[in-house]
Amino acid sequence: MPHVTEHRKLPKGPHNLSRDEVAGTQRARLIDAVLENTGKRGYVATTVGHITATAGVSRTSFYEQFTGKQDAFLAAYREVTTEFISQGVAAGAEAATPLDAVAACCDFLVDYVHRRPIAVRAVLLEIYALGDAGLEVRENTLRAGEAVFDRTASWLRATDPSLPSPPPFTARTVVAATIELITQAIWIGTEDAYEQAREAVRYTWLLGLFGHRSVDA
Repeated sequence: MPHVTEHRKLPKGPHNLSRDEVAGTQRARLIDAVLENTGKRGYVATTVGHITATAGVSRTSFYEQFTGKQDAFLAAYREVTTEFISQGVAAGAEAATPLDAVAACCDFLVDYVHRRPIAVRAVLLEIYALGDAGLEVRENTLRAGEAVFDRTASWLRATDPSLPSPPPFTARTVVAATIELITQAIWIGTEDAYEQAREAVRYTWLLGLFGHRSVDA
């Protein structure tokens, strides 16, 4: 399979790109290369040399963009997590009802993971290798996911005032379970695993939103 950076290569020969545009393209390729290498090799085994070779970018250009491997990985982590949360929310925002929004968000999440298993593996698993710095950015991502759950719960209660608010820590439980389910799907890597994850993630969100009430998952 081609490197994930193939679609971001600079055109061969003379071009009309500005210095900033070239730097932006190089940064994007380096981000892709960080995810590809850490997703396949693991964070500890990945070197700056691996990243620059995959990206087709010089070490000098790498250090113009990042202070080191950790800085580059954190930038890649933030890009991926911001992308799938923001795009998932956008998918849900187009739905007519909270239940439709849950289905749309969950489907988007599993489809995203299915399309980019190596990048998501890097984000979900290799972040722990960074110690406290990794745990801090992971916590920020969990809180962003919890905020999505809380907004959905508020929307649901607005349409059905008889529904009680979810108990404390429900949002954290649902988000953590979602991460575990998609991690398992990546690990198994079969079509059945992704479909099972899709159903399980959707059910987990509905269970968190409705509690013990009977829900047609």
